[in-house]
Amino acid sequence: MICLKVLSPPDSRVATRWIGGQKLLRCSQCKTARYCSVQCQKEAWPEHKSECPCLKRVHPRIPTDSVRLTARIIFRLLSDPAADGEELYSIAEHQPHLEDMSDEQREGLTHLCSTLKIYLGQENTDRSLPNGLTPISLLARVTCNCFSISNGELQDVGVGLYPSMSLLNHDCRPNCVVVFLGRRLQLRAVRHIQPNEELTISYTEVLAPRVERRVQLQQQYHFLCQCQRCSREDTDCDLLAGDETVWMILREKLPQLEKLQAENQWEELLKESESLVSTHAGAVPDSNVYLLRLLDLAMDACISLDQYENALGFGNRTLGPYQLHYPDPHPSRAVELLRVGKLQHYLGKLEDAQTNFRQHQHHPSPELRAQTLKHSPAHHPSSTKLYCWPCIPVGNVLHPPNPDSSSD
Repeated sequence: MICLKVLSPPDSRVATRWIGGQKLLRCSQCKTARYCSVQCQKEAWPEHKSECPCLKRVHPRIPTDSVRLTARIIFRLLSDPAADGEELYSIAEHQPHLEDMSDEQREGLTHLCSTLKIYLGQENTDRSLPNGLTPISLLARVTCNCFSISNGELQDVGVGLYPSMSLLNHDCRPNCVVVFLGRRLQLRAVRHIQPNEELTISYTEVLAPRVERRVQLQQQYHFLCQCQRCSREDTDCDLLAGDETVWMILREKLPQLEKLQAENQWEELLKESESLVSTHAGAVPDSNVYLLRLLDLAMDACISLDQYENALGFGNRTLGPYQLHYPDPHPSRAVELLRVGKLQHYLGKLEDAQTNFRQHQHHPSPELRAQTLKHSPAHHPSSTKLYCWPCIPVGNVLHPPNPDSSSD
């Protein structure tokens, strides 16, 4: 449950106006939107007032995030046609890629568009949008260009469209990562960037084999990745290490285990995970991406069942592989260091915890760093923004934000 205004749970450091012990406030009209304070609710009303009757119309059903986001864009375009995007890059300039979609994808998009029209109601769907935009073309732009907004532990809490950031191209070993502080998107360098070097991010999970990354990029973003990592067929040696017959069994089992995780069936998840780990651990190393995912699932189950010693056992096995697969600072490795460090601290292994917290502080996630130690000045948000300035070619439409401006 999160506050709609700041996209954070009430106990988050982002939701600074929340008073401990207070429950989230619910909108009395739509009974869907929730807020951490009356002040947040008042500040969110100018944005929420358009979607409130729509949410009320379809309650108790809740549309998908992409439908709600597209509806918000439509409300903004209808209220102020000139406000069709950010200062740097407008929504209309995004490519919908409708012609690149398969028949199955177009059918799915058509179904989403029908849901969107029901959600909007006749009074909104009958009005014309500026710049020749249509509901289905907006949906296509959103699904292809939106960012998943995550919290400090990289759990998805929403989606957002940040038009200027869509200018960033993909690389399977990027020099930047996107992190969020509430709704605010921050672009952070993960290694030294030369002047005039292109800024890149990864559109997919970098901890995935080459074939899986390329398939996802082709299906969702409509291009075949030709980055250095994808151009070499030997880059998956560590990700797919071990007996192929065995790791294919693990790969086939993962969807079933992830379903148990989503349903909070922790005892069954732990039983299945431990069985697979003990049966096949000798045939594949911990660096294998499918066994590594299995170790993470087992660790999650142990934590949820208060089996902290067992959780630490699984967690310790993940640290080496995470360091191997994330050679540059990365939020995913920061989360793993934090989770293991918290377990060590709780179990009284203070020196081990301190070692992991020291490594954790150099990773580019502000919410995570706030939970442990202050990170080094070299990675301060304002320093990163200044640092990226010489990386942008002259004449590029991107410009860095003012590092002296106050935070949201």
